[in-house]
Amino acid sequence: MIKRSVLLMAFAASLPLPASGQLLDVEIVDRLIAIVGDSVVVQTQIQEEIQRMALGGAPVPEPTDPQYEALFRTVLDQFIDRLVVLQAAAKDSLIRPDEAALDQRVTDRIAQLAQQFGGQPALQQALAAEALSLAEYRDILRNEARTLQVQQMFMQLRLRDATPLEVTENELLERFQQARAGLEQRPKLLTFRQVVITPEASDDAMEVARQEAQALLDRVTAGEDFAALAVANSDDPGSAPLGGDLGWFRRGRMVREFEEAAFALYDDQVSGLVKTDFGYHIIKVERYRAGERQARHILVVPEKSPADVERARAVAEEVSVRARAGESMTALFEEFSDPAAPDSLTFAFDQIGELPPVYDVLRTASSGDFVGPLEYQISPGETRFAVISVAEIREAGAYTFEDLRGQLASQLQQEKQERRLVARLRAGTHIEIRM
Repeated sequence: MIKRSVLLMAFAASLPLPASGQLLDVEIVDRLIAIVGDSVVVQTQIQEEIQRMALGGAPVPEPTDPQYEALFRTVLDQFIDRLVVLQAAAKDSLIRPDEAALDQRVTDRIAQLAQQFGGQPALQQALAAEALSLAEYRDILRNEARTLQVQQMFMQLRLRDATPLEVTENELLERFQQARAGLEQRPKLLTFRQVVITPEASDDAMEVARQEAQALLDRVTAGEDFAALAVANSDDPGSAPLGGDLGWFRRGRMVREFEEAAFALYDDQVSGLVKTDFGYHIIKVERYRAGERQARHILVVPEKSPADVERARAVAEEVSVRARAGESMTALFEEFSDPAAPDSLTFAFDQIGELPPVYDVLRTASSGDFVGPLEYQISPGETRFAVISVAEIREAGAYTFEDLRGQLASQLQQEKQERRLVARLRAGTHIEIRM
């Protein structure tokens, strides 16, 4: 049966919301046990966190057991960590939860619960027994999902350029030993190296694109509305319908040339023509803050002709011949490949379908085989050619330490960086424990 206290905890755990930074009052008068910045923590919140752990199958001592107090303090500490992260996230203008994704996640969860209860009427009846409507419970789930998404976005933004921390061999081995009992069988794996050739526009096409971009820049300079020009003329399908709006961004989000131009601009300033691998950009910075810009852009992409595609196909054939003759795939990647495409990939066989359809030929390949050139499109009119060397095929079996070394190292690295970030946030937040 759904417990009302657990549902209330799901609601409380999603606060403070970025809009206000304040916790809602709980339903009953409760004992204040901590002040964290502009929020408070009451005893019932921590007790309900512990109850939730017990309902999830975690071993929880009785409240009369001396170990319960130690668990209570551990959970309180974790609760405080979450609050300091949410309070910091509320001040970050770049953190914008994906509301549509949240709605879909809640809808999916409600559907799962309805199936477990034998239908939505039965779920609604169970909720009514706890004095909750389906709409109220949906709000609880949505707030919980929103909190999780905000935390994840905050960590991703803050840790993107974080200084690496040391992970020792002993730490890796210890984590592997902890995880191995719960590991499933490793699926059949395919590892391959690739060189991806992208057709390049001719010099004539580049000049035509430059002249078109210059004409648009002249219109901007003459006072025409930037957003309207972007809607009518920009070749960026993602931002053009939004008037070229890119929102707020920090360094590291854009290609180097674009970034250097954007961060040299301030409020309402417009760049000259900025050339990148995508084409020619005109950038308008609408607002700036230290380390951040809110900008729009107009992109003019040079047209690629059939002759450009044929030249790329010929290059791909040359790469294929040289690879089969024994040249290093690494050297060929550096000489010919689109740097945006990874030079090597490892896929489970049942995931090959996530690649472009032409990659299905890899299902019947053997170690040491060369495949391609494979021709595919990443979007209408954007052709790519891939030359592939099959490095290894591993049959299904138990995971080894070496299989997971990279994943474990990344996981431990992230955990250490998150702990360091939270420690810094706590050091800058007024925290008062009243126990």
